[in-house]
Amino acid sequence: MWTLVVITMVMWGVDTKGIKLYLSDEMKSMLEKSDWDHQDTALSIHGPMTLDVQSSFKLKKGHIFLNMLKSGVNRKYRDCADIKKQRPSSRDGVYTIYPAPGTNKTVFCDMTTDGGGWTVIQRRIDGKTDFYRKWKEYKNGFGHADHEYWLVYSSFFVNDEANKYKLTLGSFNGTKGLGDSLTARSNNMYFSTKDKDNSAGCAVLYKTAGWFNACFYTNLNGPYQKNSRKNGKELTWYHWGSTWRSLKSAKMMIRPM
Repeated sequence: MWTLVVITMVMWGVDTKGIKLYLSDEMKSMLEKSDWDHQDTALSIHGPMTLDVQSSFKLKKGHIFLNMLKSGVNRKYRDCADIKKQRPSSRDGVYTIYPAPGTNKTVFCDMTTDGGGWTVIQRRIDGKTDFYRKWKEYKNGFGHADHEYWLVYSSFFVNDEANKYKLTLGSFNGTKGLGDSLTARSNNMYFSTKDKDNSAGCAVLYKTAGWFNACFYTNLNGPYQKNSRKNGKELTWYHWGSTWRSLKSAKMMIRPM
C-alpha cells in the first residue's frame, strides 16, 4: 500500500455543531480523475484563528505497478546530471547516486545553476563543519550532504591516491568580476592535508587542505571566518576583487561535458 499525505486548502463554515468541511467542485473533479482514493481527513485547531487540515489518500487498485514504472523507482542514477536528464523537473536537494557498480553516495545536487545537473563535491555554508582534517578523512569524505561536506569523487579531474590525487585543470571561464584563482597555484599539484603535506608546509600553515604551490590564490577548505582577516587564512578566492577576504559560502561541483 502506498500512502500520500496532502495538505489542502478547503472552504469551511462553523455552525452550532462545530466545524464542517466542504471540498470545492474543482478539488472533487481533480480527485475523481486521479489515481488516488480519499481515505480520511483529520482536523486540528491551534488558537482562535488557525485550522490545520490533513487528508490521506491511497493509490487506487491496479495503478501501483504502472506508477512505479513511470516514476523510475528502481533506477540507479550515476550522478546528478543523469538525474536531471531522466527527471527534468528535479529540484535542488539531496539524492543518492551510483557512480560505480556496487557504490552509492549521498550528495547534494544543484539543479538550478546553468541548467542544473551539478554534483556538489564540496560545500561550505556556515563553518559548523571542520575542514582542517587528515588525509584519511578527505579520502573517505566527511560531513552531511544536506549541510557542509566533502565528497570523495575521484573520477573527475584528479588522479588516484597512489598519485596523491594530482589535479589537472582545463580552461577557466568565470562570471563577470571573477578571475581564475585556481589554475596558477593548483594545476598539476598534489593534494595536501595536515598529516600529508605535499606543498612545503602550506596545509599546516594555513590550517587547510587542497592543491597548493607556494601556496595558493584560493583557500576553499580554509577556516571559516565571520570577520575577514584578509591574509588568506580563511575561506577565500583572491581573484574576486583582487583582495583576500572571507567568503560567506562556497561550493565545488562537477558535471559531465
